[in-house]
Amino acid sequence: MATKERLETLKQRKAKIEEQLAALEARAKAKEKKEDLRLKLLIGAGMLANSKIDPSTALFVKDILKNSITSANDREFLQRKGWWIEDKEAGETKKSPGQ
Repeated sequence: MATKERLETLKQRKAKIEEQLAALEARAKAKEKKEDLRLKLLIGAGMLANSKIDPSTALFVKDILKNSITSANDREFLQRKGWWIEDKEAGETKKSPGQ
C-alpha cells in the first residue's frame, strides 16, 4: 500500500511541476511576443519619421512593402494610406542617386 501511495504522491507532484512549467513557458512566450511587437513598432516609427524628412527613405520603405506584403487586404490598406508603390515607381528606387 505504501508503494501505491508514494506513486500517487509522485504523480501529483509531477502534474503540479508540469503545470508550473507550462505557466512559465506561456509567460516567456507572451514576453517574447510583446518584445517582438515593440521592436516592430519602434523600427516602423523610426522609418516613418525618417520618411517624412527624406523622400528616398519613403521610396525604400515602399519598395520593401511591395516585395513583402502579400495580403490583398493589407495592400489595400497601404494604398489608402499612400504607402503602396506601383510597379513603374518600384524601378525608380533601384536607380542610384544622380541617374
